[in-house]
Amino acid sequence: MFHMNLPFFIEDICKKLKASGFKAYIVGGAIRDLIMDSENFDFDIATNALPNEISSVFPKAKPYGNFGTMLVIANGTKVEITPFRDDAPGRKPDYTFGGSIYTDLARRDFTINSIAYDPISDELIDPHRGMEDIKKGVIRCTGTTERIWEDPLRAMRAARFQAQLGFSIESSTLYALKAQSQALKEVSKERIRDELIKLLTGDYCFDGLVTLVITELMEYIIPELMLGMGMMHYNKPFDVLHHNLVACKIIRNTLPLRLAALLHDVAKPKTAISGKKGLEFPNHHIESASLAHNILRRLRFDNKTIKKVVVLIQNHMFYYSPNTPTSHARRLISKIGWDNIYDLIDLRVADRIASGFDRVYCPGLKKLINDLEILKDEHSDYQIKDLAVTGQDIIEQLGFLPGPRVGYILEKLLDAVIENPQLNNKTKLLNIAKEV
Repeated sequence: MFHMNLPFFIEDICKKLKASGFKAYIVGGAIRDLIMDSENFDFDIATNALPNEISSVFPKAKPYGNFGTMLVIANGTKVEITPFRDDAPGRKPDYTFGGSIYTDLARRDFTINSIAYDPISDELIDPHRGMEDIKKGVIRCTGTTERIWEDPLRAMRAARFQAQLGFSIESSTLYALKAQSQALKEVSKERIRDELIKLLTGDYCFDGLVTLVITELMEYIIPELMLGMGMMHYNKPFDVLHHNLVACKIIRNTLPLRLAALLHDVAKPKTAISGKKGLEFPNHHIESASLAHNILRRLRFDNKTIKKVVVLIQNHMFYYSPNTPTSHARRLISKIGWDNIYDLIDLRVADRIASGFDRVYCPGLKKLINDLEILKDEHSDYQIKDLAVTGQDIIEQLGFLPGPRVGYILEKLLDAVIENPQLNNKTKLLNIAKEV
């Protein structure tokens, strides 16, 4: 007997299936997370009921994805109910229903995910010793390492679970990731992106990233990163690749920040030149922003995420000293917006730590943070739309025709207001416009 505390609606689904003469087991990651006392909001149920029989028990159930899965909404939560399968393991369009919970578990990727639980009888079914691997913190293939390449994405899943759980990957499983890493080319960019997101936002993302590197899986995800391997900085303790990975590990855990840190120096190999002290990377932030844009587009990231990541990378080499005037902070806010300014500071801090600097918050960075506190009272992000005059005012008051000259004058007026916000008055700005 092994009792787990499940949400009431999950138990209700299993009771209804059993009352109709079917078997029902909670399977997969939900069991793993419950054993580890971690939160889980994804529940999968395996049953010997066929899709039409599942529909007879749950009339509102809808087909979901492949392999006969039916989706039931219970208490506002999506619950996937899938029939047992009785065909040879592998990800393929042709499949056969039948078998038992044992044949079903034998098809699953890793032992830690190959555990089933019957909430009615409190029976735990663990034929592949997944409980033991959970206790040891080990990721191991279910059965043989062939499980990995039945679906090449499982290689990324191994690294992703490592990043989320902090587990180690068992040696034969680790070698299986490398053995046919090129098979990842067959996987859609969308599926790779989704796994990468989960990996990067894991508490142990550095471990997962290192696994992608040493197994050469990264060559088929972000090959541009691999070009930094062995390329040493003259003033940093790590090579370019390692520096990017460490920055990603250190930075605050949000997806845009993790992506920005991972890719912030991705174009250094492209921009490298020999200097007096060693390799130098002029304008690498500009090239890295452009390259990051292409990488994220290729991986089908959404436009909002891409835009934020590119802005952060493009500006991460900003200069600010203890003597920098406050107007420079206004100019930086005007350029990237209040929504990005503190994320940019986070990126700079992660970059400094990954560079081995003794002082994380240098005097210039402290000055910028203090200046931002002062500028908050101005309630502006310093855009042309915030000016006390419009393009129409300039056309009407100065007799200009609509065209580029009006835009040029507005830019000059914005520069003036950034230097001195007290000039943001219609009369003053029109006088400045006349001088321009």
